[in-house]
Amino acid sequence: MPDEDLSVEETLARLLRLLATEAPDESFHRLAELVEACEPGPGRETLLHALRRGAIVRTRLQRRRRREKETQALLETARGLAALRDVDEALNAIVAQSRQLLGTDATYLALVDPVRGDVAMRITLGTVTRAIESVRQPKGTGVGGMVVATGEPFATRDYLADPRITRDPAVADAVVQDGIVSMAGVPMRLGDEVIGALFVANRHERGFERDEISLLSALADHASIVIENARLFGDAEATARRLRDANAELARHGEALERASAAHERLIPMALHRADLADLVGAVAEMLDADVAAVDPDGAVLEAAARPGGPGSVPPPDPTDGLAADATGAVRVGPTRWAAPIRAGGERFGHLVLEAAGPVPDTDVRILERAAQTAALLLLMERQVSLTEQRLRGEVVEELLAEREPDWAAFDRRARRAGPRGLDLRRPHTVLVVTAEGSGRRSLVRAASAQASRRGGLALEHGAHVVVLLPGVDPAVAAREVPEQLSRATSARVTAGVAGPAASARELRAAHRQADRCHRLLLALGREGEGATTDELGALGLILDGTSRAQVRALLAQTVAPLQRYDEEHGAELLRTLDGYFAAGQNPRAAAKALQLHPNTVYQRIDRIDRVLGHRRWREPDGSLSVQVALQLHRILDHIPLEDLVPG
Repeated sequence: MPDEDLSVEETLARLLRLLATEAPDESFHRLAELVEACEPGPGRETLLHALRRGAIVRTRLQRRRRREKETQALLETARGLAALRDVDEALNAIVAQSRQLLGTDATYLALVDPVRGDVAMRITLGTVTRAIESVRQPKGTGVGGMVVATGEPFATRDYLADPRITRDPAVADAVVQDGIVSMAGVPMRLGDEVIGALFVANRHERGFERDEISLLSALADHASIVIENARLFGDAEATARRLRDANAELARHGEALERASAAHERLIPMALHRADLADLVGAVAEMLDADVAAVDPDGAVLEAAARPGGPGSVPPPDPTDGLAADATGAVRVGPTRWAAPIRAGGERFGHLVLEAAGPVPDTDVRILERAAQTAALLLLMERQVSLTEQRLRGEVVEELLAEREPDWAAFDRRARRAGPRGLDLRRPHTVLVVTAEGSGRRSLVRAASAQASRRGGLALEHGAHVVVLLPGVDPAVAAREVPEQLSRATSARVTAGVAGPAASARELRAAHRQADRCHRLLLALGREGEGATTDELGALGLILDGTSRAQVRALLAQTVAPLQRYDEEHGAELLRTLDGYFAAGQNPRAAAKALQLHPNTVYQRIDRIDRVLGHRRWREPDGSLSVQVALQLHRILDHIPLEDLVPG
């Protein structure tokens, strides 16, 4: 320095300017390099001493500024937390602030599980693996467990090497996977109880200063306050909610009593005055402001009414959507749909179904149940009237179907007098002869009567069968639908022979005999549980409609009889082989497999059949049809005499 005193003063002034302007570290480093480059002497030593003092002042200023910044951040955090209502949102904000203020790689917040008693991660920030996010550790193990167990802060420069830490293997593995090295944690308290811990962590060695631990503790206190406030706020809300609910329940109870009283006053007169089902359904729809439908046990709609001001149509109930047959009270079968059984003793008539615009209160469910009881009473009274009419009409039909042909003039007069609605046999009627395997006949008669009544028809016992007359119903539709519906109602296999339509008493008598023959053919062909007309019996039905007894005998004599005689005389099984051959699609090898015979045996028997019949035409399309029909007739005649199978 050419002028040592002047240089010292300039250097000190420059140092003071750097301190006053909070210059960056690079500026101080450059000034220190200039001083160290000076020649040794008193001035240089003075400046070096000044630089050391300046570094101390700069450190203290930085620490003060950091504390001011931290204090300001804590105040801002407190103000922010006061505005937050969501607990997770507030805790996430504290965790983020902790990471920012302490400049760490990761931050965690863990809470004590009140049930299991261990410490579980609640919030993590800055993690790089999933394992650390689900860590649970017992009290006393790991940093979190130690902090919760002791209630004191804890810090470590090297988690895995610190002998003070009792490490849980699963937690240690998670720490290793996430690359964590140094860590510090502080307790979260509510009074004297430690409820959790707040951590910061780095992926390198780092010591944590006392003021950093103090700052982390202040943030942990904020988190504790958030949790306590949330609990208090939740308790206050729960109390207010209970009070509101109690008031609302009292109001609903009062309204329910009024609605129930009004419904009772309206339903009882309907039962006393024998209102019809449509009136009842309409009244219930009006009372409950809902769509209402009365359905039979199969789900078919008997009557329906839309709620006032509604769309004007009632969606048909689905019989498979939960209408339990054994339910004794109303059951919920949809979000806004209820069904109440219409029952009288052990007998069920169906359900009263309600579809509301929103949730259905308990009071309306009870009203629906009372309305279903009223509906059962109305249906019982209606059925008694109907049974009387059906009995009178049944006597007329019994006379019509008897073996002896009636006096037609007298019969017509009786038919017109049978019940208020009479028995109009001029309308086309479909006739069904029905039996049920696995069900009593009375049960079948009840189910068939209910089905017939809904269609404006009649069902009665005749001989060993149940006869059903349905006006205006297509025979093919009746053959398909009626057995299925009766099977569901009786839980039995229902077989139905169907004929018609018949548009006069004489035609109805003939149709009954045709339906009876069709029914017997179904049983003989092994088709129990089905319904069919003669047309639906395939080729056999067509043949029987246009043949005679002589033609049937001739066909059997040309085909089945020679083979039957040969089997009886030689102990052979040509008929059984022929039957299996056609069942296998005229494939000898497939027939041999089905009959459990060697293929050569089947080939030999087929050749023998050629010789017995005297030709091979039975293998050709025309001949094979005749033989197959003959085999079916042969089987049927074991069950039905030829005189019944083919009327004279």
